[in-house]
Amino acid sequence: MKCLIILLLASVSLLYTQSVDSLFYGNAKVLQKNPYGWGYIAGTNGYTDIGKYQRFDILEPMHVVGAKFWMGIVKSVNTPDWITIVFKKAGYGNAYYDSRSGGPGETIAYLKTTISAFATGGKGTALMIPSPFNVIGSSIAPESVFVGIEWSKAADDTFALFADSAKQGEKLFRAWEQLTGASYTYQRLNEPSNYSWGFDGDLWIALLFKKGLLSVQDDLRRAPKDFLLEQNYPNPFNPNTNISFSIPTAAFVSLTVFDLLGREVALLINENLEPGRYSTSFSAREKSSGIYFYQLRTVNVVETKKMILLK
Repeated sequence: MKCLIILLLASVSLLYTQSVDSLFYGNAKVLQKNPYGWGYIAGTNGYTDIGKYQRFDILEPMHVVGAKFWMGIVKSVNTPDWITIVFKKAGYGNAYYDSRSGGPGETIAYLKTTISAFATGGKGTALMIPSPFNVIGSSIAPESVFVGIEWSKAADDTFALFADSAKQGEKLFRAWEQLTGASYTYQRLNEPSNYSWGFDGDLWIALLFKKGLLSVQDDLRRAPKDFLLEQNYPNPFNPNTNISFSIPTAAFVSLTVFDLLGREVALLINENLEPGRYSTSFSAREKSSGIYFYQLRTVNVVETKKMILLK
């Protein structure tokens, strides 16, 4: 039930979705299994993979607001592993293994979540970044942006993005990976060698954007100025909802859900947190319809809001 997300993971509202376009290259959705052992090409496997990325070639000015991911499988071991969603500029030269098209370079934006946040079985998960950014691309001078997932080498969950069938990637080397002890590379994804996956397709990741250039918000990594508990979304909800909050200083934080009689229903968060923007999901699948309250508490601040479960 608990899915703690740093830097604001939010469901996309209907209104927001209507104003957002997507850039996507997928053709035929499949799970690409590791042909040499356990795991998946576009996820965890028996090698030293710690990141998978999809390149997007921007042909018009746009304001990037997030990304959508299609996970085919998610299996947690013990507690869910942390996953970092990254947006990167293209880097060029030998350090990026491909001076022709450029590999993942400087990080533009990121957010952190757990693997349990992703839906499976063909249902995509949209993640919106709290500080969107502009990309000045054109058909004459395209600008590339990489979007991907990164995880620790100690991660023990099994997960995999959907990908194209092999040979459907238009041979543009858009799918990349990161290996421990190496820089970003398309080696083994696309490069013919003894270690190649023999795969040239696209990962099922979509870039979410608004056309044109808009004003850019504060830097992602800047700590919030104020303590803030936001209204849960959606509200009313059934059966899941997201609760987001911000803390300006490090603190021991508890986030608790109560029913109308003041009885504790769930303890969502109870730990020390660094300054930042956070979100957690609450599942009321086995609860009755009605009014519930969620309370955020630190040593110095207590704030409570109401939410409504409608089944």
